Amino acid sequence: MIIGKGMLASAFAPAFADAADVLVFASGVSNSRETRPEAFARERALLEAALPSAARLVYFSTCSVEDPALQDAPYVRHKRALEALVRERAERYAIFRLPQVVGRTPNPHTLTNFLAQQIRSGQPIQVWTEARRNLIDVDDVAAIAGWILRTQAPQQLVANIACPFSIGVPELVALFARVLGRPAQTVPVAAGGRYPIDTTLTETAAQALGIRFDDDYLPQLIRKYYADA
Repeated sequence: MIIGKGMLASAFAPAFADAADVLVFASGVSNSRETRPEAFARERALLEAALPSAARLVYFSTCSVEDPALQDAPYVRHKRALEALVRERAERYAIFRLPQVVGRTPNPHTLTNFLAQQIRSGQPIQVWTEARRNLIDVDDVAAIAGWILRTQAPQQLVANIACPFSIGVPELVALFARVLGRPAQTVPVAAGGRYPIDTTLTETAAQALGIRFDDDYLPQLIRKYYADA
């Protein structure tokens, strides 16, 4: 069963839309910079309504809960609170913490959609020179999550599904410019930071599935969703 209609819901639908023993909750707040209490309250209400289910609950959180620089961000506080709610009320669950997930979505708030739009329109981009971002294909998220749910014995699991490496924001902007064949108008800002993401389980799943997180992973990912857009 799946709750939601967005990018994650669509990616998980082929394997889980008709699954009676797994409930994929894919109807969360879609903007990591959201601040409106009503947006957070909507997700919480939907999640509370889903928690009585006897199926194993799959909840998507964010890797940013481990980012020291974002501990006071409303979105991160919200995700931590809902993680706690799942752990308290669900007998069986998998909480998957995700980084920047890339796929086909009209959501203008995703990092990659924003960068593509700014470069195509010739608008300037503030580039945090010290920041790094972790990107992963939504199709790989669905494949890796499915493998974990099929093979991992723990009925209560919290795990990251993320790329084993991150990319500097200046390098990411340059990659987009190459793929789109247009110059990027950048405004460097000496800001940003980085934090480690444990991808041990992701790498085990990727090896079993034949997913290669090599040097061409990110160029292929950007070309897949943006080269012909």
